[in-house]
Amino acid sequence: MNSIDRFTQLIFNVYEAFTVAVYIRDQKHLKCISSVTFSRGFDKNRLLSIEGTLPGWVIKHSQPLIIPNFDKDESALGYYSSAEEIKSFMGYPMGTEGVIVVDSKKKWVFTDKEKRILSGFAAAILEEIEKERKYLEAEEKIEELNSEKRIFTLFNYLLSSRISVKDILKECVHISGGDICFVGIEQNENMVIHELLGASEQNYLNKMCFKKNCISAMVLDGGRELLLPFDSGFFKEKPLFFYEESIKARQFFGFPLITDDIPFGVLGIVSLSNNRLKEKAINILRDISMFLSLYYSSFLTKKAYDRVKNYEPVTGALFFSKFLKMLEEEIKKEKRLSVVSIRLKIVESFNKTIGIYNTDMFLKKVFNMIRQCLGNNAIITRKNGGHFYALIGIHDRSGTKNAIKVLNKIVYKNVSEEKRFDMDNIIESGIAFFPEDSKDLWELLSIADNTKI
Repeated sequence: MNSIDRFTQLIFNVYEAFTVAVYIRDQKHLKCISSVTFSRGFDKNRLLSIEGTLPGWVIKHSQPLIIPNFDKDESALGYYSSAEEIKSFMGYPMGTEGVIVVDSKKKWVFTDKEKRILSGFAAAILEEIEKERKYLEAEEKIEELNSEKRIFTLFNYLLSSRISVKDILKECVHISGGDICFVGIEQNENMVIHELLGASEQNYLNKMCFKKNCISAMVLDGGRELLLPFDSGFFKEKPLFFYEESIKARQFFGFPLITDDIPFGVLGIVSLSNNRLKEKAINILRDISMFLSLYYSSFLTKKAYDRVKNYEPVTGALFFSKFLKMLEEEIKKEKRLSVVSIRLKIVESFNKTIGIYNTDMFLKKVFNMIRQCLGNNAIITRKNGGHFYALIGIHDRSGTKNAIKVLNKIVYKNVSEEKRFDMDNIIESGIAFFPEDSKDLWELLSIADNTKI
C-alpha cells in the first residue's frame, strides 16, 4: 500500500464513510488513483467528466462542496454503476490537480468541521502526489539515459557488424510501444522498404511505395517529422504502404533520414492496437533517426563505391575482369551454363556520325536490351567498344538461341531508325555451352565469338 492509499484508508475510517476516492485531473476527465469503498458498483477505472459531475464541479470551481442531505440522482456522482442510496456527499479540491470525494449512506454527517479536517488531508495527499510525480519523472529520466546508453552501444555494434539494423528497430519498438518499425530509402523519387520489423517481409520488404499514395513516404516530401495522432483521419485517406494492404495503422511516428540537409529515407514506427505510441519516446527516436542517417549515408556511399568499382560507367555493365572471375567461379562449380557473345560492328561508324555521347547512350540502350531479352539474372559485361558477353545460368539451347535472335531483331530495328548506316553488317551474336562445348574459360569465349546465330 502506497502513502496515498494509506491516507485514503485513514479518511475512510475517520468519516466512517461508504466510499472515499482520490481523483486527479486527466485533461477533460478525472482519473481515480486511490479508493476505499463498500460498494460493488464503484468503478475505479471509470473516467469522470469534469462537466456534469459533482467531483468535476469541485475541481472546476476549486471550491469545497458539502451536500448533507443528498437527494440528487446518483449519476451526478459519476462513479457508481448502480444505485447505492447515498445520503451525504463531500468533495474537497486539491488545488487544480484533483479532488477528494467522500460519501455516506447517512444524512447530515458532513459539516464545516469535517470540511476543515479534509483540507488537511487534501494538502498532505497533494504533497504526496507531487513527490510521486517527481519520482516518476526521475525514473523516466533514468530510463531515458539508459535507453540512450543502449542506443550508443547498439550503434557501436552495428558499425562493427555485430548486429543488424533489425536489432535497432527492435529497440525502437521497445521504447515507443509500437507494433511495426521500418526503414524506407528513397529510390526513383519514391520509397523502397529497406528494413522491416513486425510485418510480413514477403509482402512488404524491398517493395516500392509511391510518395503520393501512402503515409509512410510522406516524410520524404517535406523532409520533416510526421507525428500523426491516434486514429488520425489520414489513416482513412491513405494506406501505410500500399492500397489493399492488410495493415490497419492507428498511429504513426515518422522521422526523416537526412544527409547534407537532403532527406533520403524514413524511420517509421506504427501502432496497430489500442496502445498509443509513447510521446516521451519521440526525443530518443529522433536521436536514433540521426544515427541511422549517418549509418545509411556511409552504407549507401559504400554501395555506390562498390558499384563504381565493379561496373563500368558507360552502360552499367560489369567490368570484364570481374566478369572473368565470376565465370571462372561458376565453371569450378561444374554447373551447366551458357556464355553469349554480342558484338556490335557499327560502333566506330556511330562515333563518327552521331558523336561519342550519343554512341554511349546507344550502348547503354543495348545493355538494357540484352538484359530484357536474356533476363534479369544474366551477368553482363562489356569487353570493349560494342562487344558484350553474358553469362546465363539457364541451359536451354533452343530457348537461348531464340532470345538472341529476338535481341538481334530489336537492335536491328533501333539502328534502322538511323538511315545513315550499312544495314547488312550490324550485329554478330554467338553462344557456347559448358561443359559440352568446352571446359576452358577462354575457349568458351572464343566459341561464343565464332558460333554465329
